[in-house]
Amino acid sequence: MVLTGAVALGEGFPRTTTPSSQVLAPPSPSPVSTARPTPSNAPPALAPEPTATPLILGADANAPIQKLFASGTAAPADRGLWDIASPASPLVLVNKHHPLVPTTFEPADLTTPNVMTGGGEAVLLRTEAATAVERMFEAASSDGVQITIMSGYRSYDTQATVYNGYIAQNGQDISDTTSARPGFSEHQTGFALDIGDTSVRSSCEFTICMAETPAGRWVAAHGAEYGFVIRYRLGQESVTGYSAEPWHLRFLGIAVAQDMNRRGIFSYETYLGLPSAPGYE
Repeated sequence: MVLTGAVALGEGFPRTTTPSSQVLAPPSPSPVSTARPTPSNAPPALAPEPTATPLILGADANAPIQKLFASGTAAPADRGLWDIASPASPLVLVNKHHPLVPTTFEPADLTTPNVMTGGGEAVLLRTEAATAVERMFEAASSDGVQITIMSGYRSYDTQATVYNGYIAQNGQDISDTTSARPGFSEHQTGFALDIGDTSVRSSCEFTICMAETPAGRWVAAHGAEYGFVIRYRLGQESVTGYSAEPWHLRFLGIAVAQDMNRRGIFSYETYLGLPSAPGYE
């Protein structure tokens, strides 16, 4: 911290001498000043505390994520990814107020994780997320829980097909609470996945009952240990703009996911100190 010295206070005024022949009467007494001069050995005044430069670009300067990264315990290691607008970063924020830029973004490092799938579609994830998924599913299996991936990365065009299908079935107002518009979907980042459970009936897939399945309970309890959060939690609809999806996991990295868990913060918007995004702007 750089300190700046203060300008000395309490300096005396120049003295003048009046010839005795011009003195007619004693001057009227002046009000007595109660101000004390600053001692010559007074310490210099402190400069205002400088405003800290936000480490995570796009997040509020006082957001919890800034405190985490300031502590030096957070990932990713690449400083260029400390930006919530960067689609290449696991920290990227994607919601109804923050589309991907460009909206047709395609990750460069998609890979197929070596885990069970259950949705009948090829599953791709970013390499970092795929590695974390493999570790997480292995740990769950050791606990007797068999998790599957129902869906992973979706391209802009695939998301358009999914979204338009919802509109045809339910209308736009309802669809905007259950499906993201193309360019506004976390699935397009390659850092999001939908999970299933081999032990439950198929009618429970992509429904709220997933929260009470062995897989749903396990990821709620342990997902943060592998860098995942349940992105659309029950009770956060007015913040995220989506109905609760206990099957939708988002990779944010272990440090961020665990810090959100410790703080009891259930939406990424809140963790970033940003406004809620209940509807498209």
